[in-house]
Amino acid sequence: MKERTIESVVRCTPQPGTGILHPFPTRDLAHLNPFVFLDTGAPRDLGEDEIYVGPHPHRGVQPVSLLFRGRIAHRDSLGTERRVDSGGMQWLVSGRGALHEEILGGDEEGIFHMAQLWINVPEAMKMQAPEHHAIAADDIPVFSNFGEGSSIRLYAGSLGEFRGPAPMPTKVLVAHVTLSPGGIVVIPSESGWTTAFTVVDGHVSCSHQDTLGPGDTPIFRDDGNTLRVTSTHGGQFLLMCGEPIDEPIAMGGGFVMNTREEVARAFEDYRSGIMGHLVATR
Repeated sequence: MKERTIESVVRCTPQPGTGILHPFPTRDLAHLNPFVFLDTGAPRDLGEDEIYVGPHPHRGVQPVSLLFRGRIAHRDSLGTERRVDSGGMQWLVSGRGALHEEILGGDEEGIFHMAQLWINVPEAMKMQAPEHHAIAADDIPVFSNFGEGSSIRLYAGSLGEFRGPAPMPTKVLVAHVTLSPGGIVVIPSESGWTTAFTVVDGHVSCSHQDTLGPGDTPIFRDDGNTLRVTSTHGGQFLLMCGEPIDEPIAMGGGFVMNTREEVARAFEDYRSGIMGHLVATR
């Protein structure tokens, strides 16, 4: 086995007031094909407060809410109303268009911690019928087979005998990895795939990088078949591996298409009601 080496590290700082970490898209990192958007942050004490994200549209992309701690209530123009709690996820395959809203809250201790990741889909699938998947924590495999002091929650893709429950319009491996103090994890890496992770809490080390903290996103060369990550004091990261989609990317609002003209058409369809309707609850 040969360990992949780091090609570059993108670093970001928390946004004032919210603490949101936004590794991409930015001037430094346009996307991680097939991943086109990521918002995350360190664990946040919301107490009894909630964060309301009002109705908004998507087309041509999979917006995914990965809930490390807390709760997410989801409503959409497809008629779906679902809630998931710590460890669960909301996975929207927006297809030709759907609107959704989310209400975010803390767990029993008031702690909220999540990532929102957008995953692109090939042009041939962008205008298919939309669908929503709410997957509870109990239906997502969690295992520690890949290193002492490690725990992997596998949302999508396969690792050894384990398979994530997410729908797979795009070939990806998405996992939340937790390392205890002194922990180590060695993860197989698919040749030819984009491979990266973002630290979401604590600090980790890999490939001679000893100071990877929240928001840091190492991007790996395609020069090996494993990732080896350790942590002296404990840390967590969101692993993102995927087969690149060899097509142009055009983004606007919640739309991810292949051309600017298709994005403009998506805005027109949204305004005309073709993507459906969703009345805000707040």
